[in-house]
Amino acid sequence: MAEISAATAVGWVVSPVIKMVIEKTTSFIQKKYFGKSDIEDGMKKMKTTLLEILSTMAIVDQHRIVDPNQVLLVRQIKDAIYDTEDCMADFDYELAKKKNEKLLAEKKNKVGCVAASCSRVIHQAIDGYSSVKKTLTEVNKSLDQAKASAKTLLELMNANFPGNMQLPEQENQSMTSSLLSEKLIVGRENERELMIKWILEEKSGPPTIIPILGQGGLGKTTLAQIVFNDPRLNGHFESNKKMWLTISDNFDKFELTKQMLKYLCENFSTKDATFDMLQRKLQTELVTKKILLVLDDVWYGKHDNKYRYEKNWLEFIAPLSNANAGSTIIVTTREEVVVDTLKSWGSIRKIFLGGLDGGDGWSLLKLMAFDGENYPDNLQHLETIGKKIVNKLKGLPLAIRVVGPRLRSKLDKEEWESVLEDNSLDNDIMEVLQRSYEHLPGHLQLCFAYCSLFPKDYYLKRDRLVHMWIAHGFVLPKAGKKLEDVGKSYFSELIARSFIQVIKRNNKEYYVMHDLMNELACHVSKGECYILKEGDTLENLGSVKHLSVCTTETDHLVNIRGLDKLRTLIFPSYLDFFDARDEFEVMGEVLIKMKKIRVLDINYEFPLPNIGECKLLHYLSFRNDMNELAPDTFSKLHLLTVLFIRKGSISEDLALPESIFCKSRLEFIDTSKSIQMELGGRVQLHSVWRGGSASFDVDKKKRWELGHLQYFDNIKGILTISELQNVASREKATEAQLGSREHVTELQLYWSWKSRVVKSNIEHNEILEALKPHPNIEWLRIGNYPGDKFPSWLEPNYLSRMKHIYLQGSRSRFQILPALGQFSQLKTVAINFIHTVKIGDEFYGNGVFPSLENLRFRDMISLKEWSSPSRAGSFPKLLDLSLIDCPDLSCLPEMESFYSLKEVIFENCPKIRSLPKLPVSLERLTIKRLHPDLEEQLRNKNGPEWEKVAAVSRVELHES
Repeated sequence: MAEISAATAVGWVVSPVIKMVIEKTTSFIQKKYFGKSDIEDGMKKMKTTLLEILSTMAIVDQHRIVDPNQVLLVRQIKDAIYDTEDCMADFDYELAKKKNEKLLAEKKNKVGCVAASCSRVIHQAIDGYSSVKKTLTEVNKSLDQAKASAKTLLELMNANFPGNMQLPEQENQSMTSSLLSEKLIVGRENERELMIKWILEEKSGPPTIIPILGQGGLGKTTLAQIVFNDPRLNGHFESNKKMWLTISDNFDKFELTKQMLKYLCENFSTKDATFDMLQRKLQTELVTKKILLVLDDVWYGKHDNKYRYEKNWLEFIAPLSNANAGSTIIVTTREEVVVDTLKSWGSIRKIFLGGLDGGDGWSLLKLMAFDGENYPDNLQHLETIGKKIVNKLKGLPLAIRVVGPRLRSKLDKEEWESVLEDNSLDNDIMEVLQRSYEHLPGHLQLCFAYCSLFPKDYYLKRDRLVHMWIAHGFVLPKAGKKLEDVGKSYFSELIARSFIQVIKRNNKEYYVMHDLMNELACHVSKGECYILKEGDTLENLGSVKHLSVCTTETDHLVNIRGLDKLRTLIFPSYLDFFDARDEFEVMGEVLIKMKKIRVLDINYEFPLPNIGECKLLHYLSFRNDMNELAPDTFSKLHLLTVLFIRKGSISEDLALPESIFCKSRLEFIDTSKSIQMELGGRVQLHSVWRGGSASFDVDKKKRWELGHLQYFDNIKGILTISELQNVASREKATEAQLGSREHVTELQLYWSWKSRVVKSNIEHNEILEALKPHPNIEWLRIGNYPGDKFPSWLEPNYLSRMKHIYLQGSRSRFQILPALGQFSQLKTVAINFIHTVKIGDEFYGNGVFPSLENLRFRDMISLKEWSSPSRAGSFPKLLDLSLIDCPDLSCLPEMESFYSLKEVIFENCPKIRSLPKLPVSLERLTIKRLHPDLEEQLRNKNGPEWEKVAAVSRVELHES
């Protein structure tokens, strides 16, 4: 491992951290938490000193420092600021502790409000504690020393400091996709045409191998994407014979072979297959199939264990030698040695990439500077300067993409010349990226640098990363906005500035860091963030605050116990670490000593160690691998804001104490398994947070009632309430307060199908009436409803955003259906087990179903007639219609005017003897178990009923 030297350039800015601590201090002072006391005086002194340090560090953060003595001064200042932040976090903890204890007591006793004010609570908790006063005194002394250090540092700094940097040794890269955004295609026409010619030409013998060679940032992957998506190849290769694989320097030959087989053989199961079996199957498939295969980002020469890598690599590519003569293999790599390993497998035709020429580079710079092709009318006065900028950037596309946004919408010649004269453009690509990093606002610098904790080829999970940022105070509050929304805007800004990339795979978006951006993040976070990898030592890690463990060497667990100032500890999800109880016990010892930890992300096959002493923990993620947790696991985590519980491999249920749901700060719970509270009754939580959903079961033993939904204040998305037959009364249903759930967009209300009916229809009607949702809902599902009347709130003026509705009855007979025709946004209507006799004007209301696309009736055993709508132009957008299991239905509406209808299904409606007139738009008609006379005409293709359907392109008549 390269040492984290004092001479490393300072990249981790401290000004945003100081601002956050000042804000917290100001809040405590203004809210009079301490009254008139020595503590308040100490807080005021702390704030004053912090403001003085900030005025200095705001200047320091704008410069690069490589002088060892100056770096040590910055380190001393940072340590003092971190100690101050820890002190404020301790105060914050005491406040949260008292609030949570009171909230839990009140909810158990069903008391409506907090009796004592927050000010009084925190005053009782802290004021008079000698240890608190002592901590404040020590922190203020440390800040005084930091202020003196800052003054000395400013005096030593040279305004024109040269800023030479030590480049990181680590080479990283990200996963790639075959998809490409067309507007960013600039240049490479000659290379593209040459490659297309090579691919399409007639040939015999081994496959053609086209290596694309060049250094990082030149666009090797982009060129491969351009060729891969060229329409001229569509007729040359079948879609499943075009394959894109990202190799990387730590490739898995077994997984990559499976991926190739998934392209070639949809029905081939790779489960339980050995590597030899997969290779033989792949070899058989390649002999007869003409393929286009891209092996993107192949590394070779930089590996310490070259023999092992070479062996695995050669085994992986062995079947390619038998590929069909018309096949082509494209390889993108920085290393010529990769080409040497391929010479015996096919005909080699190399493409060497250099930087873009002046014209192409200028075109790309314009794209980035003026947001696409919205160029101003006259750019002649900037073109010469722009081409000079491209030349200084050596035509590197990645450098141009990064520098371009600095020129966004700027038309002054002087501004462009300022960028041209920037000394950083005279250096290499890392220097350019470093300069771009320095142009980021301080809070974005912290957020970007923190991304260095994630290993190469890692898909960044936006929401989790944002909550990690929030846990550390990197996300600054903004009036009228939630912190996670502000954090997401930070993430979007890093994408817009090309620090994070968006790729699409299988119709999903993923977020990754380009290899050079990953290098930059590692560089600027040195001394603060570190990834511990195989073979690393733990020397000189004392200053590290954020650690990601990417090694299976369990000795490291013992050694990191000394890093008691860690604020982040991450074990990436793809590593399987601990296979012995000893390691679990060591992990428990490690966490007990980490009093400063804010973010803890653990993924291994053991129960969660006791983390009760990690009092400052804000973010916790772990696997649900055991049935139970220690009773006091969460009891002291009063600052916990984010809780992820990943799907485990052992337990079906996870017991959590009720207190975890009473945390005043807890905003996010994510789990793919059901969890159970100690009070009894099960509540299934699926991403319960401000952007997730919840599933809630009413307990028949009254231990879990609708009133307990008050525990979940932040539900957003889908809310499912089941076992509603256990609700005692309308008053109990009202306690759910669904009308206040403005962030719920889908409401699912279910009664049990198997439950014994003990209430009258009227009682069930009243309960459903009391479950009135907020008007923001777009989806409504009512299942197994035993009432006989729909609620008054099911009307278009109230639920104006409704798009999808699913209604399922139970045993009762409904006199009328709800008037759904007037819902202007409604796209889907599905009605099951509603025992009404007629569908008529009451269903249409005064509307025409203007947006409806799907209409389904099923198990309507009492339905006898469906009359035609009285208003012209009804169902103008209806695409699909199905009538299934309606045994008494004999009368259908005229459908000729349903001019968008594409597909109709009539099934198990034996009394239907005659079909209505059908629209000319109909493409598919499916019929099963209608009246025998009707089916006979359709089967023999004659008679008046056949004439009605003869024009339909696809008529399917299924035998009973």
